[in-house]
Amino acid sequence: MQLAPFHNDYVKGLLDNFEARHPGVRVKWVDVAWAEMERKVLASLAAGTAPDVVNLNPQFSARLAELGALENPRRHLSDQEIGAFVPAAWHANQLAGVPFALPWYLSTTIHVVRQDLLEQSGVQAPRSFDELPAVAQALRRHAQCYAWFAPMDGSLALETLVSMTGALLSPDGCRPAFEGETGRLAFEFLHRLYRQGWVPPTVLTEGHRGAVQQFLAGDVAMMPTGMQFISQMKRTNPQLHQHLRITPQWLRPGTPPNIAVMNLAVPRTARNPELAMRLAQFIANSDNQLDLVKRVPLLPSTRRSYEDPFFERSTGDDLLDEARRVSQQQVFEGAVQVPPLRHYAKLRASFVRQLQLAMTGRIGSEAAIVEISRVWVPLLGCRK
Repeated sequence: MQLAPFHNDYVKGLLDNFEARHPGVRVKWVDVAWAEMERKVLASLAAGTAPDVVNLNPQFSARLAELGALENPRRHLSDQEIGAFVPAAWHANQLAGVPFALPWYLSTTIHVVRQDLLEQSGVQAPRSFDELPAVAQALRRHAQCYAWFAPMDGSLALETLVSMTGALLSPDGCRPAFEGETGRLAFEFLHRLYRQGWVPPTVLTEGHRGAVQQFLAGDVAMMPTGMQFISQMKRTNPQLHQHLRITPQWLRPGTPPNIAVMNLAVPRTARNPELAMRLAQFIANSDNQLDLVKRVPLLPSTRRSYEDPFFERSTGDDLLDEARRVSQQQVFEGAVQVPPLRHYAKLRASFVRQLQLAMTGRIGSEAAIVEISRVWVPLLGCRK
């Protein structure tokens, strides 16, 4: 997904190596833009022309796994090969305990901060949600900017709530974990941020791209992102780079940091599922993941990759070094805050709709949570 043309030599070398190890095998690589991936995969499955191995994200993969469209890696991989992955990354590609893909590269949520705007306002970067309101007031008063842009139009809204409350589902997985007082306070906190003008109104309608644009323009002082965007920001606005700082993800005490996992899946329609899974495992092994993250500011999902001295060396960019240090620490402490779930699209749509109504004050926080629970409980499918 979206590796061409800048990484053609990496992918070509990888596939040439695999072909050399499997005489007579030829691998055709098709690069697809992020925005087109889901449509093209669904169309190819419907037409019976699905790829043998495909790079996806866990939530979309889970939709395919619900339909029985993906191979179970446990049928083809040894315990040693499975154990090579960071446990949280491996568990991120399971639906109801059944694996459906191999983890590939990772990222984790960090905050990028405009230190110039904070210094102008006489404040330090917040270390938690509790510290955000005082910082937001000062930024509004002195720098005439918004404090924070975390998009509330999709999955990041769910991740934000988990960061604030500690869990997405109850321990038995049958209900939202935010039905009680902690959830109500989190909804009211987000409503307060919106009502006071400490976040831009566009948090309800725009995604990460909109956040980046407002951040670069100086309209927003802080945003959650991944370390891979540090290099992008440097290319976009090199003068601003020296004014940026990194802080860890804001979390309720005891909540693991969020990990985002890209994966490699083998459709059930693969002509040779065993060989296809061998290719997926080859791409995702420790050596090949290490080679990838040396080229791209991402993190591997294999434990042995982190033993390489590469992770102790400077990149020559202090900001990127700090982003990598924080991200690496969070990977080993972290988890996927919004794991693959059946009916995920419906669960997310219900949540986002009610959260947005509560943030804008059109309904109260308790009413929003009651409505989310009404929709979620049947979809979660517990029978008691």
